[in-house]
Amino acid sequence: MKTHIKIIITILIVFCSCQRAKDKGQELIEKSKSEIANVSKKAWKKSVNFAFNSFSSTEKVNLSDIYSDENIPEMDEMKSVQINFPPNFYSCYFKYKSDKTEILKFLSDLKTKQTEISDTETEKTDGSEMKKNLEFIESEMPEFKKEISFFYEIENIENIEFYRCNKYPNANYLAVDINNGIIYHLIEKYWD
Repeated sequence: MKTHIKIIITILIVFCSCQRAKDKGQELIEKSKSEIANVSKKAWKKSVNFAFNSFSSTEKVNLSDIYSDENIPEMDEMKSVQINFPPNFYSCYFKYKSDKTEILKFLSDLKTKQTEISDTETEKTDGSEMKKNLEFIESEMPEFKKEISFFYEIENIENIEFYRCNKYPNANYLAVDINNGIIYHLIEKYWD
């Protein structure tokens, strides 16, 4: 009888040990798969970012380069930079002084071929679109941050209003310094 009990206990110990080893092995396999997937994602992101950044460039731009056929309100342009992204997309950063009411009307009156995805008029916003754009530049394309450093001034302006008027093919975002009438204007080409 004692021999049978010893055999049964030995079988139970072996069985439990095998099950524990099997569970540990499965756990190691799952952990390895997860680590391999993370490394692959990081490598992919790094190569895409490298290609994206390598083919991106900047240039000087005027508002009339984008809205050439429109009656642009009078302004004292201070600074402007266009960042070109592959394939044929851009973000334009302008800092100028102009009449806020005239600029808002100008943007509302822009013509578009895609009225169903365009704003009918300029509307007040919380500025989150501009903040996300600047965060993107800072995290993904830091080499361009210096060129648009003038645009980061909006982060320190206390009395500021934000507006949006998206008219396909361009999205327009404005930050207006209420104290001095300076307008920070971001134009992004729609990503269809």
